[in-house]
Amino acid sequence: MVKRTLLLGLVAGLLAGVAALVYQKVYTSSLGADFSKIVKPVGIILTSLIGTLIASIGYWVLHKVLKGKTDIVFNLLFAILTFASIVPAFGMKLPLDMETPELFPGLVIPMHFFPILAWMTLRPMFLRDAREYVIVKKD
Repeated sequence: MVKRTLLLGLVAGLLAGVAALVYQKVYTSSLGADFSKIVKPVGIILTSLIGTLIASIGYWVLHKVLKGKTDIVFNLLFAILTFASIVPAFGMKLPLDMETPELFPGLVIPMHFFPILAWMTLRPMFLRDAREYVIVKKD
């Protein structure tokens, strides 16, 4: 299960990173805002990968501890942490020479939700329902 969970994190991270890059390209081209000095493509891919790989390890640990309630607890924690991760985007100090700094949150906040969306979309292809792992003894 560890290999499948880490593979899920890797694929979900790559998918989320690619989706974020596409979103960045569409957002910046449609509004004319250039945040390439702050939000770099390598950083987008790495943060997506790191986030989903950490989520994979967290899922595996929760599965070892909770067994049948893994999905409920994990999804709740992942959603809470995703919402918490957008708070720093509001307080980020941008360079003074940056044009249209008010558009920056509109760029980065949706990107924070791509890893959880990719994880939950791909999860059924990699992992069975956690309840199936609990051995039920039939008489």
